[in-house]
Amino acid sequence: MDSITFGSVTISDVNIVHDSAKERYRQPFGAVAAGTEVRLSLQINGLHIERALLCVIRDGAASRIELYADGNLLSARYVMPQTGCVLWYWFEIVLRDGSVAYYGSETGDNSGLGRIYRNPPPSFQITVHESGFVTPAWAKKAILYQIFPDRFHRGDPESARAGVLQHREKGRGEIELHEQWDETPVYTAKDGRLYYMPSDVFGGDLAGIRQRLPYLKELGVTLIYLNPIFEAASNHRYNTGDYRKIDPILGDEAAFSALVREARAHGIRLILDGVFSHTGDDSVYFNRYGRYDSVGAYQSESSPYFGWYKFSSFPDKYESWWGFESLPEVNEYNAEWIDFIIENEDSVLAHWISLGAGGFRLDVADELPDDTVERIRGALKRADGDAFLLGEVWEDATTKQSYQIPRRYALGGGLDSVMNYPFLTRTADFLMGRINAYTYRKFLVSQRLNYPKEMYYTLMNLLSSHDVPRIRTVLSREVNPQGMTREQQAVYEVTPAENALGARRQGLAAAIQFSLPGIPSVYYGDEVGMTGLLDPFNRKTWREEHPAILGWYKKLAALRRAHPVLSTGHALFYSTNGNVFGVLRYTIGGRDAFGEEIGMDAVLTVVNPSPVSHRIVIDLAQEKECLPFEHLEIIRSLKGTMAESLVQSRTVPMESGLLDIRMEPYTADILRLSWDAADGGE
Repeated sequence: MDSITFGSVTISDVNIVHDSAKERYRQPFGAVAAGTEVRLSLQINGLHIERALLCVIRDGAASRIELYADGNLLSARYVMPQTGCVLWYWFEIVLRDGSVAYYGSETGDNSGLGRIYRNPPPSFQITVHESGFVTPAWAKKAILYQIFPDRFHRGDPESARAGVLQHREKGRGEIELHEQWDETPVYTAKDGRLYYMPSDVFGGDLAGIRQRLPYLKELGVTLIYLNPIFEAASNHRYNTGDYRKIDPILGDEAAFSALVREARAHGIRLILDGVFSHTGDDSVYFNRYGRYDSVGAYQSESSPYFGWYKFSSFPDKYESWWGFESLPEVNEYNAEWIDFIIENEDSVLAHWISLGAGGFRLDVADELPDDTVERIRGALKRADGDAFLLGEVWEDATTKQSYQIPRRYALGGGLDSVMNYPFLTRTADFLMGRINAYTYRKFLVSQRLNYPKEMYYTLMNLLSSHDVPRIRTVLSREVNPQGMTREQQAVYEVTPAENALGARRQGLAAAIQFSLPGIPSVYYGDEVGMTGLLDPFNRKTWREEHPAILGWYKKLAALRRAHPVLSTGHALFYSTNGNVFGVLRYTIGGRDAFGEEIGMDAVLTVVNPSPVSHRIVIDLAQEKECLPFEHLEIIRSLKGTMAESLVQSRTVPMESGLLDIRMEPYTADILRLSWDAADGGE
């Protein structure tokens, strides 16, 4: 317990209390719509004060409001601004001798229970989003599968060979096709070059994805995110050559339409990777090597694309993405570029939406101005009100800054959702023992509080991607791939015992992933235990490296389908034991967090990532973070007798809202609570 002496008065953290995650102190808690009135309260215990002030900071400017007596609390009411923004606040307590104590959030945090300070403290966060912000209902219930197209499945080998030939006829002699599907990707410089070039392809194609749709449906997938599919001179295709043409190795527009049509018949949508902050230098638009029948920006200042780019000295000096000359940056304020990509009746966005794409993932969303992101959102929603806009953001999107500018794409006018890389990082930290269950719970509570609800329930909760090591490898033993050469990564191996431990931890990670609000997202091959460190080893061709875990993924997806509460139910987080973590998903009156009638249900997932058995006691009738008083009263009125495991052969007795659960080492359990309705619980 921290304490600080002010004059003759010593104050500890029990004397002053504010918890931004509890309705007692902040009502409503969490992100709020513009114009909402929020009550912010302090509890003063055993301390005589002169007065207390709420200090609210917006855009660096502070305003102060005196707190009033509110039962056994001191409170202030603050009406949120009429436009989306992020506010920060702390409290100032003036003591009888005139000295001032400050109360703010824990250092390095911005939510939950705070503490006292001698000087102006770290602030609590309030995210204010635009009123009327909604995300597609289908996305809140989705299970996503990310596919790196070249490496998933080769459906038409002859077509792939023909596509390679087309690239070569364009002058791209470096493009080469692996004949054997299980070969190692090229990872060193070839043919006398100084640098590694990602120009080897395996011939995975759209026809191959279409052939494997029954497998994906059986896996429970309802949404596919495709890494880039447009023509480009690489296997990753982030150096776009032509936004209007499918890469010939993958197929053509007819193959895309067939894939979309059959996917929809299986209940699966597709979203595409939109790489709009830059193009390839080898493209219709820049045409540095003259391989296209167009006048590119590199070739002439009279090119229709010249205004797209930012030349400092024509033609060889221009702005490029992170200094890579092969990726010239575009000027996102150029009217012609805006029309071509976003606004025209047959813009790039409109064209692919008209062919059945369910939305876009915006590559390096931080590199796109907020105005551009908002234009893209508007165009997508006009083309298809159910289209989904996902952004690549690696940090908390509500507080993200790019080039010292606070971003507003998480405030209701820009993105629907973001890739939740912080979830990946903290989940791995928890399962590897780098943080305890208390810290992990606090992180998840902060995400619940900081993100607008509509975005929170569509966060892409990933464990692997094309830009990070495979989760199986990450969880097998401590490793720092950033400190390794590609040659070292190519021969990296774990022992059978380490792999077995990685498998158990991966199962726990998936159990958490499928139990949280947001979209559980499986990177192709994770479901069959694929391993690998960084590019290109995380981009190997799909193969069953350790397929024993596949049944677990299918089970989790089936549970999520059978229990809609796991998708759109309310969520509470538990860690009464520093080793064991729990998440409860529940409905109130049979309705989910959005008021939809889905039936009365409550499902509790409990995870023990430690090497010894533990017990966790969960008190469902306890006031806690993210639990409204209205819900607490209903939960207390429900008469539960037991919780039945949905994945093990056991039941756990429940008495007076108490669950005493024994968890064996490295195990997860998913329990359905048996509640008898009473007093409105239904």
